[in-house]
Amino acid sequence: MKKCLLIVCGLAFTLGLNAQLRFGAKVGGTMSSMFLKEGNVTIDAAKARLGFLLGGMMEYSFTESFALQPELLYVLNGAKFKALEGTLESTTSLHNIQLPVNLKYKMGVEGLKFYVTAGPSLSFIAGAKQKSNNISVDLFEGDEGLKRIDFGLGVGLGVEISKIAIGLNYNYGLSNIAKGSNSTTRTGTFALSVGYFF
Repeated sequence: MKKCLLIVCGLAFTLGLNAQLRFGAKVGGTMSSMFLKEGNVTIDAAKARLGFLLGGMMEYSFTESFALQPELLYVLNGAKFKALEGTLESTTSLHNIQLPVNLKYKMGVEGLKFYVTAGPSLSFIAGAKQKSNNISVDLFEGDEGLKRIDFGLGVGLGVEISKIAIGLNYNYGLSNIAKGSNSTTRTGTFALSVGYFF
């Protein structure tokens, strides 16, 4: 048991010595939607909504190829909903404080590297509004509103050119954020971002 503990500690110490830590900032645009169900019936009224993201990131490199990249982001997503006749009825806006933690695999040469990422994300929905004809409704109110916590899974790919990172990500909300016992609401967000490591 002691030998195993010493080996694990030695490995952690070695990885710590080889690790490189860097910080950065990112900004980008989002295209999101919401997936709704009432019982077993899927509601197809949700359309894509454009938004944005901004925040900071940290990269902890274990080797030249593998790194852990947690981020702290503000993400505006949601959906547009159309009436049956096709006219715009309302826009839902979700204001998220999001913490994704991605495992990152990089390949390439110094100054030009391609990467893929995957990992979980935790979002705190700080605000949720639905606007229609200049009337705004708070979606946290009532028994049929939304919950504030959303847990998701994200995947992405991108390229790093020197200190600049250009990435495309998709995050799918695994949590049902609807309060109603017979309702299901999940989110899905594409993001195209540009980041800079200091």
